[in-house]
Amino acid sequence: MKPYFNKSFNLASYAICLVLLFWMKPKTYEPISSNYIYTITVIFLYSVAVHFLSGDKSNWLRMDLFFILGFTIVHFQWPIMYSFSNIIPEKYWEIFVDDYLINYTTWLSAMGGVCFLSGYSLYNPKKKKVPKILNSNYNYNKLLLFTASVFVIFLLFAGKNFLTGGVYKGEGGSAAGGGISKYFALLFQVGLILLTGLIIYKNKAKYKGSLIKWFLGFNKLYLGIVVVYVVLFLLIGDRGGPLTLVLTILLLIGSFVRKFKFYEVLVLTLIGGFIMTLIGLGRSEASGLEIFDAGSDKFENTTGYDTTVELANSVRTLNATVAEVPFNHDYFYGSLWVTQILSPIPFAQSIYMDIMDLEWFEIDSSGYITYLVLGKYPTWGLGTSIIADIYVNFGLIGIIFFMLILGLFIKRLSIELKNPSDYKWFIMALTIGGISFYYARSNYLMSFRDIIWGFLFFKLMVQTRKIGKKKRLVMAE
Repeated sequence: MKPYFNKSFNLASYAICLVLLFWMKPKTYEPISSNYIYTITVIFLYSVAVHFLSGDKSNWLRMDLFFILGFTIVHFQWPIMYSFSNIIPEKYWEIFVDDYLINYTTWLSAMGGVCFLSGYSLYNPKKKKVPKILNSNYNYNKLLLFTASVFVIFLLFAGKNFLTGGVYKGEGGSAAGGGISKYFALLFQVGLILLTGLIIYKNKAKYKGSLIKWFLGFNKLYLGIVVVYVVLFLLIGDRGGPLTLVLTILLLIGSFVRKFKFYEVLVLTLIGGFIMTLIGLGRSEASGLEIFDAGSDKFENTTGYDTTVELANSVRTLNATVAEVPFNHDYFYGSLWVTQILSPIPFAQSIYMDIMDLEWFEIDSSGYITYLVLGKYPTWGLGTSIIADIYVNFGLIGIIFFMLILGLFIKRLSIELKNPSDYKWFIMALTIGGISFYYARSNYLMSFRDIIWGFLFFKLMVQTRKIGKKKRLVMAE
């Protein structure tokens, strides 16, 4: 199906939206106005509608769709509910922080969203006469054995509190296990995502109409790891890792195996959202299969929007940031991104903190926001959001620039998932695609370490076909 709008119409629409937003720029601190928030939200939703009406409607299982969905929930669910239906958070001040800031933070979110869509539309590379095609003639056995090994080691070191779900019942521990097990968890997750991409791409031509039959034809050790990992973590109450893996698999299937219609993606999203909601509600009460019973009991007392309210509550991180910066603290000008850049190097973050004599809350936006709201000795963390993370570092100019760049970047990755040409771009597409739904509630550079590690894992543990004396992964079709 051809798109309803062309690129010129898209760019003109986004330009008009940006002009309107600049013209309607509110004061940083002014009384909350439902009419103003309504207008700003409509401008953003119009730009989203233009994006989807001009996009590829033959396949709706796409990276851009999940990023925009997550971004809209995080930054606009509460503004939409407040301005459209006069629904406010039960914990009003905890979410809004200061309602005199809501006009401005909603406007910042709209600016970031429209800039992202503008960047996505701007990227339109010329088609090459002889395109490069990712060669599927590679051997991933070393990577498979490595991934299986670090998974076993992680389970051995994870600790009782994690493996019994105690971390979600207030019994201590952390969501990634404790101590050295955190590193093994990270190594395993990076290895598993890379392995998933290589296996699906290698087997894409074997699909004969049945996804279940096709999937069960994969390497048995890989299937065993996937099943144990997903089932174990979901029964513990840990949703992040399994969701990343499942979303990666679905995006790869939509790109290489078969296209998904809109209603199919809608059904998958609703089912996935329902399951994740039950686990989120039940994990503080139980673990194992009982987690679903506990979640079901709580779900009966919830409303429809509660399915995404946990994600939507992340907007408080932006509200808390704007309440502090730059009134009481100057912008950080990228210093909160240094540890993200150093993260691929083991222990580099700790060394950097010692050299610079930094507190735990001075190394990233999630720590700083947690410190602002909960103080120096919190028992839990607030996290961050992508607009808050950029704002606390660079303010409005940073939001405009970095969201535009992110739009260009996501568009390139989306193209690579359709027609991969280079292993580096393919690995970046795998990594970002898997976290695309949750990206909006994360640091801007959250995937930097995983991408660098993915490059290293591929170089060290994946044997590609030799052509002459050199190894290469791409070749002309």
